[in-house]
Amino acid sequence: MIDEIRLTYAALAQAQAPRRGDLRVHQLDRVGNRIQLGLDDEGREHLLVESPQAPERESGIAAITTAHRDLLISDALARYLDVTCQHRELVEVFDHFVAAVAERADPDDPDLGLVVAMVLDRWRSFFTTTGAPPGRETVTGVFGELLLLRDIAARNVEDVLATWVGPRGGRHDFRRGSAAVEVKTSRAHTSRVVSIHGEDQLLEPQDATLHLQFVRLEEVAGLGLSINDLIDELTTGGVPRVELLEVITDAGIPPASLATVGTIRFQVRERLTLPVNDDTPRIIPASFAAGARPVGVVDLTYRIDLDHVATSALADRAYDELLGRLVPGL
Repeated sequence: MIDEIRLTYAALAQAQAPRRGDLRVHQLDRVGNRIQLGLDDEGREHLLVESPQAPERESGIAAITTAHRDLLISDALARYLDVTCQHRELVEVFDHFVAAVAERADPDDPDLGLVVAMVLDRWRSFFTTTGAPPGRETVTGVFGELLLLRDIAARNVEDVLATWVGPRGGRHDFRRGSAAVEVKTSRAHTSRVVSIHGEDQLLEPQDATLHLQFVRLEEVAGLGLSINDLIDELTTGGVPRVELLEVITDAGIPPASLATVGTIRFQVRERLTLPVNDDTPRIIPASFAAGARPVGVVDLTYRIDLDHVATSALADRAYDELLGRLVPGL
């Protein structure tokens, strides 16, 4: 769905620009001509849904405007609710909003304007810009975690977001049942040095195993993947769109920043998944004489070199077994 939407807008952009005040439109096949995508003479994206009776109202979002527009479709005049994305830097999230409306629309809905209103209520916060865009370190870290989420979702997409607990305060990035995984992502060219936060980040959960996944990325303009590409893959594969964007927001990537974030592209140079055990360089509560961080020490951050334990990385079969333990219901 998201690919069709993006290709449609791209095709409209390549066509001759409409006259001032007009739109160039093309229907989405999901519900016939009841949903149209449009582009105006200023290059702004429009979503038009057949809406003969829905009252016109303000969207309540500065970046989104709504109005009614009559379109001549197959020699017949029809009334549509015209939803316009006023800011080009929000087109990434607007495209996903369009997909959410199209996925929820039913051919038997008497007025699709009501569907837009319901979806927009849930998406309101996604169109709000807050402060500076996320930095490279945040983008790098979330990208690495999305790679593991994609691996898990490829096994079973059902309830997969419940496994990604780090952005919502979990001690480790991923946890389900007896398995936990901490992801560390680096843009270093050769070293495998990563930062550890706290004496419990590399402490196995009670009655569970812990693995550390090391991801090495290289930023290459015009090549590789972006966070937006991974979001597209996950939602196309069935990961719930709104819930995914909510977790990504908690991870430090607000959807309003996706247009900026999407320009950052990575090639994956290395991924190692290492068991965390007594051979792992780490500081845990047992490392202290009293069995806990000394009184008055309010924070602990340290760096470890994974080179000397790299040979313990899981082979493909063992990694697949670990993914199976992270998959819901398996």
